[in-house]
Amino acid sequence: MSKNTHLEHLEDSILLDGSQGAKDAFMFLDQLARTFSGAQKNTFKITTKWDGAPAIFCGNYPGTDRFFVGTKSVFNKNAKINFRDTDVDVNHGHAPGLVSKLKDALKYFPSLGIKGVAQGDLLFTDDKKFETINGEKCITFTPNTITYCIPESSNLYEKAKKAKIGVVFHTTYRGNTVESLSATFGYDISKLNQNDDVLVLSAETDQLGKDLLITAQEKTKLQNMKRASASLVRDASSFLDNIAEQIEANDQLTVGPRLKIYFNTYVRQGRRVNSASNFVRDFKNYFEEEVKKAADKVKTPKAKAAKLKKLYDGLDFIEANERSLLKTVGLYTTLQQAKLLFIRKLEKGERLRTYLRSENGYKVTSPEGYVAIYEDSTAVKLVDRLQFSVANFNVSKDWVDGK
Repeated sequence: MSKNTHLEHLEDSILLDGSQGAKDAFMFLDQLARTFSGAQKNTFKITTKWDGAPAIFCGNYPGTDRFFVGTKSVFNKNAKINFRDTDVDVNHGHAPGLVSKLKDALKYFPSLGIKGVAQGDLLFTDDKKFETINGEKCITFTPNTITYCIPESSNLYEKAKKAKIGVVFHTTYRGNTVESLSATFGYDISKLNQNDDVLVLSAETDQLGKDLLITAQEKTKLQNMKRASASLVRDASSFLDNIAEQIEANDQLTVGPRLKIYFNTYVRQGRRVNSASNFVRDFKNYFEEEVKKAADKVKTPKAKAAKLKKLYDGLDFIEANERSLLKTVGLYTTLQQAKLLFIRKLEKGERLRTYLRSENGYKVTSPEGYVAIYEDSTAVKLVDRLQFSVANFNVSKDWVDGK
């Protein structure tokens, strides 16, 4: 089954797919630039990445007329498919909060008339609230990290007020058997039946207004970034391909996987890469420490020698490719900067308010991010990782443990 259970960040393309990933990242940036210049094509679209939870799959189970719901576990070797409440109890009884949400989905979603299989994210069930934030009455729900607010002035307010469950659909699956199912990014909610018990939202962004188009100054900035990035790729293409191969091999004692992990440590700590040379210096120290830890854990001389060989090979690889590694860090951060320009534009067009809960009340935040989709088959995440991902890394997933 072709599935859509995980998307990668735009800048991670260069680590995961090497020089081809860099070309793909440039393609997405070019498409975004065209879109924000008023020349959007039907083969390219942008969806809001909702911070819903859990991810949900539902529709008629392929080859039958039986309605089902499930989480990402529908893709497990021993798939967890729920046709009845008793199936939910058996498959997910360890997580009471999840059981309750899936049973509500089984109760209310069949009336929507879903054709094929839809993938989406649950927004609320019986946990929505009526609150006043900054003097404005609104309906709020916090499915994961972000609290969403539908203000009383919104045309969605009355619908949300009546609804027993809320969901956003973003992916369509087609096929006559489970094995033949294939995913297409996007979901046309206009074809669903109306039901006051269900608030269904589309992930696609609203049409861009003139105030969101890029300015001449921003266009020049993007062109300069692209020229600088193209130069960096030319100098580092072979190194990038080696890194992608190492990540694909998934040996955690090689440079590639550790480099990707090390970039993520910056996200977890809410840090920006301000100096490529400092990053490379610190990464070498990090790589050496991590592989030494692995060597210290094994007891036999043979096993220890094998781990230490990984260390020396890795350090030799870094030293031989230090210039290319510097270029890679520069390319990575340039792609981050370029995508942020478009993220800031998209945030201006959002219909719902978004907040993070804190001990001092609600703190205004931006949406989780966006997904850029090309020809319904290729997609990347556009997320301000220092604003959202750092919070998401550390959030308690209350919906799982039933709190």
